[in-house]
Amino acid sequence: MKKVMMILGVILVASFILTSCGGGSNDKKEATKTKDTLKTNIDTLKSNDANKTEPEKIVPANVSCKLYFLGDDFTDDETGEISKGTISEREDFRTKKAYTFCYDSEGFHHLTLIGTGKQMSFIIKAGNKLLFKKENFDLVDKLTFTSKDFDFGMAEKYSIIIQQNETIIFNGKIDSQGCM
Repeated sequence: MKKVMMILGVILVASFILTSCGGGSNDKKEATKTKDTLKTNIDTLKSNDANKTEPEKIVPANVSCKLYFLGDDFTDDETGEISKGTISEREDFRTKKAYTFCYDSEGFHHLTLIGTGKQMSFIIKAGNKLLFKKENFDLVDKLTFTSKDFDFGMAEKYSIIIQQNETIIFNGKIDSQGCM
């Protein structure tokens, strides 16, 4: 029994010393407060991470560019019959990304972008001068530009550039020449 009393006494004295040296219940309150603050900060960080949206991944654009010209009306020298000019696509521009047009026998009618893409830019330059620019648009299906938007004139070299952000998707050349 003496041993039991002695062990209980040592435990009692040790607990008394530990609580008096550590500041007792005040430290427990501080420890609890610090623990709660840390938990709140961690929860806030988790919440902020959950609310952050990852930057939108841009799918590479799939775009083709079709160029249409209107041929001038012409008269058949033998019959005197007048043939009305027709509007038709210049397939060389779409496939070879180049076209030479005769400004004295045909005129620009329209240009169509077909496909899909986000954050697109469409630029036309006449030589080194900017002729037309449409920036930061999303292409869905098709977009058509006519001679009201821009026109191709006499004896000039044009560049048609389609970009997605900084990536060039299409770079076509048009050379305007007199042919008659």
